[in-house]
Amino acid sequence: MKLHPNNFIVNNTWIAIKVNESFIYVQKDPYDAHALMDAASCYVFGFIFCKTIDIIPSDEEVNDLFKKAWSAKSEWAKELIIPENYPAGTVFAEQAQKNGLKVINVNKSDLDLIIGPLKQSFEEDFLRSPEKWK
Repeated sequence: MKLHPNNFIVNNTWIAIKVNESFIYVQKDPYDAHALMDAASCYVFGFIFCKTIDIIPSDEEVNDLFKKAWSAKSEWAKELIIPENYPAGTVFAEQAQKNGLKVINVNKSDLDLIIGPLKQSFEEDFLRSPEKWK
């Protein structure tokens, strides 16, 4: 079932995702970008960039991102949606559970209407070719 922001209440449900499909290269090193966002407003609380050799963000990085999300509203969401087979899903799920959030796993394609615009914007802003920067 395709999920839509209208299916949610602001700050009730957060989503943890990997934003980029292609690697982000910084001085020839490949990176991935992970984000935590609100499902209803599509507001992005922040990003974690990690080298692909590290595979997933650290517990400390995810904890810091959750603290940043909490500080936006001074309250925790009730649930966290994580795409199935998301490599960083475990570390995000553990942090969510520590903060009392129910973890829900969904098919990544069910999130397309919510995360699609973020992924597209990210692709255009961060992964475009240098000739388009002019």
